[in-house]
Amino acid sequence: MKKTFTILFVCTGNSCRSPLAEIIMKSALREAGLKKVFVSSAGTAAFDGGKASEGSVFAARQLGLSLAGFTSRSLTPRRVRRADLILTMGPGQRDDITQRWPDVSDRTFVICDYTSSSRRRIADPVGHAADVYVECARDLDDEIKKVLPRVKRALKARRRKG
Repeated sequence: MKKTFTILFVCTGNSCRSPLAEIIMKSALREAGLKKVFVSSAGTAAFDGGKASEGSVFAARQLGLSLAGFTSRSLTPRRVRRADLILTMGPGQRDDITQRWPDVSDRTFVICDYTSSSRRRIADPVGHAADVYVECARDLDDEIKKVLPRVKRALKARRRKG
């Protein structure tokens, strides 16, 4: 049994939403004192080595976080198969993943569905003004606060089994 619980956030370009989700979740896990959770992000149409968008860097700063040093990652079979939980920003990414890798459909969710949110998806801020990126980051922060208790339960269940 794996010792680490792995969460993968997925958007399209891995430059706006999923990098924000990644650093927000890492911060939330630190604040909650939760260890043995590996968090990463990737994009369904991303290339390796790109930077986070300026808007996302700005939005992260507004939350007291930093995307300095972040580099984009493409979605690969290895990243997908290693993840215990895959959270996408919208239904398009979820459908793409479950069509390409049907064996992970039981652990792939649109983040808003996973949290039973009233939102249908996390809107893509690409090309918009800075305030839209900040709103996106705040939406992600809200959703991640709802994800955290489920991660805690998964970790507790894993400890009982292992």
